[in-house]
Amino acid sequence: MTPAYRRLLKVSRLMHVYLTLFGLVTILFFAATGFMLNHEDWFLPSEPRVRTMEGKLDAATLHSVDKFIVSENLRRVFGIAGFVNTFRDDENSIEVEFIRPSERTVAEINRETGETQITFESRGWAGLITDLHKGKSAGSVWGWVIDIVCILLVIICTTGLVLWSSLKSRGKWGTVAMLLGLGSVIAVFYWAVP
Repeated sequence: MTPAYRRLLKVSRLMHVYLTLFGLVTILFFAATGFMLNHEDWFLPSEPRVRTMEGKLDAATLHSVDKFIVSENLRRVFGIAGFVNTFRDDENSIEVEFIRPSERTVAEINRETGETQITFESRGWAGLITDLHKGKSAGSVWGWVIDIVCILLVIICTTGLVLWSSLKSRGKWGTVAMLLGLGSVIAVFYWAVP
């Protein structure tokens, strides 16, 4: 065994162990939520939980519509969270839709009076974690978390292969196991996926 190969194994072992430990919770999170997404009818409600609220915004702020001011007033007065997904403005009303993982909030505002009807929709904790799995309405920072977990998985698999390659006595059986795994996935795709 050459010194360079020995060093490669040492670095691979350290990376494999510590990156696996570093990403363990998020890897388990994505494994569990992937299972939940595959069986949504077991975990997610068929219809979101809906509740409504009524209130009033200052009508004076609604005549020259500024999307930012209106949405921030809605957040302040009604405690709404999430990103503004849609903003519709016509001569009689304003409708603002906010989204975040598992939740959708729609505010309908009468421009003349400021009367506001808020509809909150929620799919609960299961909707929250499955939306996080998909990165749905979670923002760019969470998108980076998903990307980092994907990169971690590639590095963990690659370092695992490097470590496996050093096991000469068990290398043949490892190759057989890998080929069986690959063959199984291809067979299922070919024969079972419409």
